[in-house]
This record gives sequence, structure tokens and C-alpha cells, in this order.
Amino acid sequence: MISVITINFNNQFGLEETIKSVVNQSYKDFEFIVIDGGSNDGSKEILETYSEQINYWVSEPDNGIYNAMNKGIAKASGDYLIFMNSGDRFSSPEILEKIAPHFGNEDIVYGNAYYELENRKKYEYRIPSKITIGSLLKEPICHQSAFFKKELFTKFGMYDEQNKIASDWTFMMDLFIHHNISQKYIDQFISIFEKTGISTINHELGVGEQKKYLAENVSLEIQNMARHFDEYAQFYHSKPGTMLRNFKNKIYKLIYRKRNYERKFVD
Repeated sequence: MISVITINFNNQFGLEETIKSVVNQSYKDFEFIVIDGGSNDGSKEILETYSEQINYWVSEPDNGIYNAMNKGIAKASGDYLIFMNSGDRFSSPEILEKIAPHFGNEDIVYGNAYYELENRKKYEYRIPSKITIGSLLKEPICHQSAFFKKELFTKFGMYDEQNKIASDWTFMMDLFIHHNISQKYIDQFISIFEKTGISTINHELGVGEQKKYLAENVSLEIQNMARHFDEYAQFYHSKPGTMLRNFKNKIYKLIYRKRNYERKFVD
């Protein structure tokens, strides 16, 4: 089963869009959890309106985004969790039905996303087909398009509530630096998110939290190696890289044969 977790604070209209997107999914083997931070803009009334379609909801003061997300995790009973926060939406009513057959033993199952600007026009946000430390250093994955096994949080801890913006990113970095987790990429656009959210508006704060984490956990040498390794691996598996390796192997064979031939006559 999937747990869809939504957090909200004073985003009444975004909350209702998210709720509609979730409850209208054709796939029904999920639970829906909403954590509201004690909104005073009518969000609580929206939750009351849809209460029969929400498995669990609460409206009470919290200590920020990650405190609310951790509350949702604590209430979740699904095998996989996805965070679809207020204003975020699934890309279509059928998307969970398309994704569900891909769930297995992987720790993270993820795909692509669309993002919207104020004009409501959708733009593609493609995620690398393999997550590495190097890829995370360049671009975070989209949590609205990622399903995490719940046991990741029970084994390795929840989101760091000291951060305001970047704890989903630092959590991912911890998983890939310290733990041998498995992943599965699905070439589907799973979600739509607004590029006007708190992480976009407070971009500098998020970058500052990321830099602090890196300074405490990852040396500059390792960061540079991770970035360049992805570039090297991409070249290594490309057509030019394969041609270069084949050419190198032919040269080595010629040299080796020549040396053996010369040694034969010396002996």
C-alpha cells in the first residue's frame, strides 16, 4: 500500500487542488494523510469537507515543514510513502495505477515531474535515470515524484527538523553516502509542482543549509570526485568512449604480440 502525505499551512486553494488530485486517482490501494499546521485561512474547513476521503488529518500548530512531514511519516502505514504537499498534484488520475506495478524491493522508486510558473504553463523537470552523489550535488530529485520505503525512515531516522528548506535533500545525501540503498527509475511524469513554493522563494536559505551539511559531512575532494565520476561514467559508456577503449585494446594487443615475438627470437 502507498501512503500519500500532504502538509499544508494557510494554502487553502492549493490544498483543495491537491486533495482533488489524490482522491480522484483510479488506483485506490493507498491511504491519504494530511497534516495542517493550524491554518486560519479556511484550510480546516476544506479538510472537514473532504474528511470522509482522507484517512487521517489534523489541524494544529507545528514546528515547520519537516516537523509536519515527520508527523505524517509517524502516522503512515504504507510500504511506500510519497509527499504531495499543498499545491502539488499528480500528473493524471491514472498515474498511481501506472506506477504501482513497478513497486518491488527497491528502496526508492522515482520518476520525472512537471513544474508550473505563475502562467500555469507546464515545463518538464527530468530526473537522472540513476541517482548518485554527483547528481544530487547538481540537482535534487523531486520528492513529489519519489516513493520512499517507509522502513528507510524507521531504520535511518526522519527529516532533520533543524533545517527549514533542505532536509529532504540532506536525507537523500545521507542515504547515498552512508547506506547501500536501491533505486528504480520510471520514465513517467508523476507529479506537477508549483515553482513558487517555499524552497524556490527561499533559495538562498536552502543553498546555505546544503553547504552547511556538505561542510560537515562531505569533503571538497569527495564532492569533486563525485561530480567528475558521473561525467567520466557517461563518457565511458558512450559511443566515443567505447570506440576509444576498443582502439586502445587493439594497440595493446599489437604491442603485446610484438614483444612476445621479439622475446621468442631472443630466447
